[in-house]
Amino acid sequence: MATPDYYNYNASQLALDQDFQDWILQPERHNVFWENWLLQYPEKEPVIDAARKLVNSVQFKAYVLPEADKELLLDAIWHKMEEQPDIRNNRHYLPWKYAAAVLAGIVITAAFMLTRTTKQPVMLSARTLPGEKKTWLLPDSSEVVLNADSRLLFTTSPGKGREVWLDGEAYFHVKHKTNSERFIVHTYEHFNVEVTGTQFNVNSKGPDVIVVLEKGSIRLHINESVPGKSASMALVPGEMVRYNKVAGDYAKSKTDPAKFTAWHNGKLIMEDYTLQDAATFMQQTFGCNLIINDTTLLKYKVSGSMPVVYNVDTMMLQLANVFRIQFNQKGNDIWIQKK
Repeated sequence: MATPDYYNYNASQLALDQDFQDWILQPERHNVFWENWLLQYPEKEPVIDAARKLVNSVQFKAYVLPEADKELLLDAIWHKMEEQPDIRNNRHYLPWKYAAAVLAGIVITAAFMLTRTTKQPVMLSARTLPGEKKTWLLPDSSEVVLNADSRLLFTTSPGKGREVWLDGEAYFHVKHKTNSERFIVHTYEHFNVEVTGTQFNVNSKGPDVIVVLEKGSIRLHINESVPGKSASMALVPGEMVRYNKVAGDYAKSKTDPAKFTAWHNGKLIMEDYTLQDAATFMQQTFGCNLIINDTTLLKYKVSGSMPVVYNVDTMMLQLANVFRIQFNQKGNDIWIQKK
């Protein structure tokens, strides 16, 4: 797997990286890669320092599950799995993967429940690879669906509320707390989403950060990356904000949330959908580059919906059928031509 482009990472993105976390939290291992990388790029030391402070701001507690609690945990796992719906009719979903995702969510939640009396900070990280989608049940009972090639860091501590650092795309169903404890999603350096209990989608891939509200209410905080462009605004269901990372420009508009949130239910909604839109989807989901030399193909638009299957060949076969094209793949490059 290619080494990520760490040079262009900001502090939040570095703090989300598992290798970087290991380097900061286990200095005795002398991670040669990061030591050499910092020697090679000394100008990035301020970013490294900021990311180090972010990782170290969360205190970790050694945790050993007592034997008696292990039995309780196993009982909870089996009981919860018996309650899950039968999904065998879904031909594109492997039951063992579903069981593993459920198990991971229950273990995380149960472990948190068994240790929460210590009032210690909790930190969890999750990631997905290209062509992979996962669902996580956070310790506060909020649910997050992480889209392909995305990373997430969750922290919670007494008096500080719940915070998430997201690099990529995720759909959130945030659990409202009786004390109205805040839940904040940090995406790009200058862009934060604050909620109490709601359902929304955040996509920080590409040049823009896109936030779409499906249910509840959220407030966006845009820090001043460009002079005179800081803002704080509330969203109601059916509204979205698109924020440009470089220019600092942003716009709020009405939209159909399903177009942006249907992916977490395994569906791609297409409305005046172009081959360029498909190219963006394939790049963000699978890391594939669609090469389209015939620009006349970019003018063709379709409307409808199709299943999102996290398999490159299957998705390309579906897109080829819809757009009436042929494709030839070599590695991550896919050449497109008329049928």
